[in-house]
Amino acid sequence: MDIKGGETGYEALTYQRRLEMLRARKLEHAKKKVKLTGPRDGDEQGNIPLPSELTEVVEAVNGSGVLVKTAVLKGFKPVSNHPSGGFFGPRAVGENFRRLLGVHPTYNDPLSSIAGVYMVSFTSYRDPSWNPDFDFSHLYREQEMYGIDHGIGGLQHFCPDLKIGLDLGWGGLLEKVRRFREVNLGAAEFYAGLEEVVLGMQDWIRRHGEAAREMAEEEATPQLRENLSAIAETCSHLASEPPRTFREACQWLTFFQAAAKMYNGSGEWGQLDELLRPFYERDVEAGRLTDEEAVFHTACLLLSETAYIQLGGPDPQGRDLTSPVSFLVLEAVHRLKTPANIGVRVGRSLDPGLFRRGVEILLEDRMGFPKFIGDDAVTLGFTRNGYPVEDARARIYAGCHWLAIPGREYNMMDLIKIDLAKVFDIAFRGMMADPDAPPSIAELWTRFEGHLRRAVEVVAEGIDLHLEHMHEVF
Repeated sequence: MDIKGGETGYEALTYQRRLEMLRARKLEHAKKKVKLTGPRDGDEQGNIPLPSELTEVVEAVNGSGVLVKTAVLKGFKPVSNHPSGGFFGPRAVGENFRRLLGVHPTYNDPLSSIAGVYMVSFTSYRDPSWNPDFDFSHLYREQEMYGIDHGIGGLQHFCPDLKIGLDLGWGGLLEKVRRFREVNLGAAEFYAGLEEVVLGMQDWIRRHGEAAREMAEEEATPQLRENLSAIAETCSHLASEPPRTFREACQWLTFFQAAAKMYNGSGEWGQLDELLRPFYERDVEAGRLTDEEAVFHTACLLLSETAYIQLGGPDPQGRDLTSPVSFLVLEAVHRLKTPANIGVRVGRSLDPGLFRRGVEILLEDRMGFPKFIGDDAVTLGFTRNGYPVEDARARIYAGCHWLAIPGREYNMMDLIKIDLAKVFDIAFRGMMADPDAPPSIAELWTRFEGHLRRAVEVVAEGIDLHLEHMHEVF
């Protein structure tokens, strides 16, 4: 099924007017989602509601391990490969994700220069989310006692090295998967799963192009007809080839992020200014891109998802990465005034102009962004753990309150929590119930420390089990 963004009723539209209309449409989508699944204490995401005839509301565990009400695609059911009814292992996961992409509606808005959003979460279909063959029932009692969110089987957050995808495109990624499958013969299931995902992505992208072409044939407004035709051409190219232009790079990142968010709740574009810089410089030099166009394409990209983005900051050698694209990204979010997870990396080498512009937008828009990330503190903290300073600088803003090295660091971060109030309560009640231990601050602290230490040990045992088996689960 193909979803259209709606009619405009305008013969000629400026970029700013199109953004205003797109923003209004996003607000409509947000209201529909709240009405469908209820209010939620979290970021507004890029997903839009499914068509009502395809919608089923269920309770499911999200990418952060929290039980939420969510909408799923009515009639879609993953194929199980386990007596529990679940699907486990890279091949089964890849095959089922490809099946979901195959029936997931396309979405083209004539006002936007970018196609594609996600409407459902693949994680909603993980039932059970952990293979019961890998038992951890010996941890249940203490996990409950200490109020531990253990994170076992959880997903968040992987910050991918998106430069690989921008350089190779989906066809190049498919060739790479098939080439290394012949090299690493013991990992056949892993590569089979990857191949399914890539093939599913290529088909999903092609379907967007086909839908855009059909919409262009029916579109009466020349400006929007031209835009839809450009989307169709872009999708046709990107299904197998790497992006050539700034607009195509924005489109590639949008499709990737929509799929990543759908797949496991991942939400990172990383060092977006540096990823887009080469495309911007080539297009400007060739005379095929103005800054107004670049801001519009970037805004359409940002409108598709509230992915985590870092601007400025050092490269591994300590050189500042601020470029004209850094300012264009800030300008795009300033014009949109919709939720965004943009962080400016503040350190000694940062361009003061970028810092100033970030502060101006923060105060003028009163939206809570951009955020500001202290480079010195995060770099020092990582080197204290024995890592080289180059790796510390390579870590970028990748989640609510953490950083990661793109393509190399898979953090569990917000998956794991210990309820310190419960730990304190156990220590306090134990002290008060012990006739042989007179109550005191020192006694309470000793007991609290002992219980907290044990809670951390329980978490560590869970992490070890998760890391040992997760590749066999999802």
